[in-house]
Amino acid sequence: MPPLIPRRRSRRRSLSGRAVMVVCGLIVTVVLLGGLTQVQKQSGPFTASTDRSFARTGTVISDASNVTGTNVRHLLAVMRSESRRSLQEQLDTAVQQVTDQQSEADTLIGTDVQGGLGAQFRTVFTDRARAVTELRTALDGLLGMHPLAVPGAPGSASTAVAAPTLVSASAAINRIAAAGAVLQTSNTLYRGVRHALARSEAHLKLPVSTWANVSDLSSISAVTTAVDLVATSSSLAATHNLELRTLQLSPPALPSPSGANTPGVSVMSPTGSVSVSVVLANLGSVDEPGATVQFSLIPQPGGAAVVKNRRVAVATGTAVTLGTVTFPVKSGHDYQLSVSVMLPPDQTDVTNTSISDLLEIDPGT
Repeated sequence: MPPLIPRRRSRRRSLSGRAVMVVCGLIVTVVLLGGLTQVQKQSGPFTASTDRSFARTGTVISDASNVTGTNVRHLLAVMRSESRRSLQEQLDTAVQQVTDQQSEADTLIGTDVQGGLGAQFRTVFTDRARAVTELRTALDGLLGMHPLAVPGAPGSASTAVAAPTLVSASAAINRIAAAGAVLQTSNTLYRGVRHALARSEAHLKLPVSTWANVSDLSSISAVTTAVDLVATSSSLAATHNLELRTLQLSPPALPSPSGANTPGVSVMSPTGSVSVSVVLANLGSVDEPGATVQFSLIPQPGGAAVVKNRRVAVATGTAVTLGTVTFPVKSGHDYQLSVSVMLPPDQTDVTNTSISDLLEIDPGT
C-alpha cells in the first residue's frame, strides 16, 4: 500500500494544475469580452456622430445639387432664345457649381458610413460634374464659343480670347446624349445610397435628388431636336462687328486759330515723325482672335505709300488700344493718313471701319 501514496499525490497535483489553467483561461476570456464590450460602448457614440455628420453634409450637397439641376433644366429649355454671352455665363456657372459640389463630396470619401456608402455618394457628384462639363463642351463646340475668362485666375489673360474648338452637329449630339446617360446613372446610384442609409440602423435621411428631364437628354431623338433648335437660333448666331472708335496723334494736332478745325484735316507742329494710336471695339457676338488693322501714310500730292499692319485679339463686347504705329515725316509736307480694319469674311456692317485724315506738317521757321 505505501507505494501507492506518491501516485495519488501526483494525480492531485496534475488535476490542480489543469484547474488553474482553466480558471486562468476563463479570466482572460472574461477580460477580453469585457474589453470588447467597452470598446463597442465607447465607439458607439463616435459612430453615431460620424453618421449624423455625414447626413448633414450630404444634405447640404444634395440640396445645392438640386438647385443646380433645376437651373440646368431651365437653361436647356430656353437656351435657343438666349444670347451667346448669356448662355456661356450660365453654362460656366453650372460647371463651377457642380465642381464645387464634387469637391464637397470628396471630403466624405474616407467616411465609412454603413459599409462604404460615402464612396458611392461621392461618385454621384463626380458623375454630375463630368456630365455638365461635357454638356458645356458640346454646346461650345457646336456654337463656336469657349468658357469666359475668370478675372484674376491663373492664365486668364491668355484665355480671354481663344479660337474655339468646333465640333459637328452629330458630334455634339453624341456628346450631349452621353452626358445625359451619365446623369441617369448618377440618379440611380443616388437613389440606392439614399434608400440604403434610410434602412440602416442609424436611419440616416437624405433629400431626394434627381436631375429630372436633364437625364432625358440621353435620348438621341430629343437631343437631335434640341441641337437643331440651337443651331438655327438667330440669337445664338455668330456675328462679326469690328469698329474703330478713336484715333490719337502724337504730337497732337494744333488748335485752329479760329477755334474751328476743318474736319478730316490735322495741322501739326514741325516734327520728324508722327505716332498713331487707335481703339478697336468688338461689337459682335464672337471673339476676334486675329483682328488686323492697317495703317497707311501717303505723301501728298503723290508718293509711295508706307503701310503697316497690326494684329490684335479682341474679345466680344470689349475694346482694345492698339500699339502705337510711328511714321517718319518731313516738316512742310502733307500726308494722307488712313486707318482701316481688315474685316472678317462674314462682317456685313462696315460702319466706322475706317478713318482718314490729312496731316499738314507745319514748316516752322
